[in-house]
Amino acid sequence: MPLISKKSVEEIRSRADIVALIGDYTNLTRAGSKWKGLSPFTTEKTPSFFVDPDRGFYYCFSTGQGGDVFKFMMTRESLTFPEAVERVAQRFGIPVEYETRGNAERSMRGELFDLHESAAAFFREKFRAPEAAKVREYWTRDRGFDATTADEFGIGFLPESGSRELVGMLLKRRFSERAIAASGMFGGSDRSFDPRSRRVQFEARLIIPIRDVQGRVIAFTARKIPGVTPENKWEEAKYKNSSESEIFKKGATLFNIDKAKEVFTDRARKDAGADPRATPFVLVEGQLDAIRCWENGIRTVVAGQGTGITAQQMQLLARYGNELDCLLDADAAGQKAAERLAPLAFEAGLDLHFLSVPGGKDPDEFLAKRGAEGVREIFARKRTAIDFIAERHFGGNAPLSPVQKQEALHAIYAILAAAGSLVFRSECLRALAPRAGLQRVELERDFQAFLRRRDRARLEREGVPAGAPPRGTAAPNAPLTTLDEDVLIFVLQYDAFLPQLANDVPPEWIESDTLAGRILNRLIAEFSEGGWNGVGEPPPHLLETDEERSYVAKITMRTRVSEHPEETARECVARLCERYCAREQRKIDAEIAALPASDPRLAELFRRGMELRKTLKLYKK
Repeated sequence: MPLISKKSVEEIRSRADIVALIGDYTNLTRAGSKWKGLSPFTTEKTPSFFVDPDRGFYYCFSTGQGGDVFKFMMTRESLTFPEAVERVAQRFGIPVEYETRGNAERSMRGELFDLHESAAAFFREKFRAPEAAKVREYWTRDRGFDATTADEFGIGFLPESGSRELVGMLLKRRFSERAIAASGMFGGSDRSFDPRSRRVQFEARLIIPIRDVQGRVIAFTARKIPGVTPENKWEEAKYKNSSESEIFKKGATLFNIDKAKEVFTDRARKDAGADPRATPFVLVEGQLDAIRCWENGIRTVVAGQGTGITAQQMQLLARYGNELDCLLDADAAGQKAAERLAPLAFEAGLDLHFLSVPGGKDPDEFLAKRGAEGVREIFARKRTAIDFIAERHFGGNAPLSPVQKQEALHAIYAILAAAGSLVFRSECLRALAPRAGLQRVELERDFQAFLRRRDRARLEREGVPAGAPPRGTAAPNAPLTTLDEDVLIFVLQYDAFLPQLANDVPPEWIESDTLAGRILNRLIAEFSEGGWNGVGEPPPHLLETDEERSYVAKITMRTRVSEHPEETARECVARLCERYCAREQRKIDAEIAALPASDPRLAELFRRGMELRKTLKLYKK
């Protein structure tokens, strides 16, 4: 591969906007002169990823790695250094200069990206051609979409028997037969691939490009068109999709994520002090549903890829936003799919709500007729996740038998168990109790019994002896008896976490009436004021008594059994937040129970409860 000149590398490094580049992968918010966000390299709930735009560097506390824009692309996209330089240059439209003359050899991934862009342009040209008049008529008259929307989404078409022309164009542009075979546009085995004799599976169909978070075309989906798709093809599936490839994984891709995430990554909004994570994503079933929602002003809409929603897709959304509104079809399949995604959303830390179309209609069909008014009607029917789930299990006309009620509760418990937040679980159980005809205390007790039975069954499956200590806990001769002590030990042994604690942990989260809590609060305050740098034993002036000095000397000798200390430390921060919120929620519950239903002070108590939930959004496990 021809060498990229050193001058060109330095120019690209200096001109590339590292915040914009990394913002393609995770939502970043200002933190003084720096930016911070969730790690784009691993799953986490508490931001531990920092970007310094002045120096052009990032550092990920979660994985312990950092570097410049090229290092980021090499790590995130598994690229070589030259490939990373070319990718960054392409992202910002910067020309690349090589030491040798001629065109640079392309990597397979780079070639696939370029190939898909060329194919998308070819399909768009065919969509606009005179012979595609029936196709455009289907788009505008039959489906009711605007012509400008077709341009926005790059809608395309491939005539019947148009595969040969497409392949000829790709070969003429010097795309390799290997890359054409690996594109996912052709069916069958590619072991003896001859592009000139292979048919693209999108012929005589409306073609919709699928893009990644950076807006690069990575695949296509194609729909049959009445009066255009041949009758002998009409028994085939309504939609045909690209096969998975090196750049396209169905379970890791969401249609329209490139446009939807712009609402969350718009730097002007961040600079103005707005919270870009406060707007919900809206999840719909298909690409045309998403395009219809987009056309009617729902600019955070995304769609799956014709398969079940995955944890990876939920985690992708959680990198940019905190909330998700689910708008799936009202039929039985759509409702089951909606319930299946609930634990995935909870595990990713998303605040999940459900939307529904009046009359149980398809979102595309409904909005095509109702437009903006239809959007208002849909959002007027917004429900919490637990309301939706409880209605599915307890909303029938016939009363449930005791056995049926227990089965329904176990199904709901299994969903709630995916949520890491104790406060969130408690709120859901409070809302569920009247639907199940039980007292909240009874439901809480039953839920805890369910969790214990589930954990015992899991340990039995894994062959763990009864009574064995949980994995990742302290050794028997060195127990960590309190949460505050746990955090203090990590501060003393892993100094990189003190800046995170000083930034993320308010004093009220620490139990100041314990020895560990008092010392921890002093260390955080000292660091915040520019004092102790977090290495080794605290300065003597921070330990006021012999008891404190002896205590610190003792706990610094302890070790914690953990393969991933960074992850464990971040979990401690989340637990501190949950403990504080749970304590405050108990106080609120007690005050609510002591007031009559008509007392105006209830509104303020409920508001405080909602504020606790907002706090938890950034710190859920």
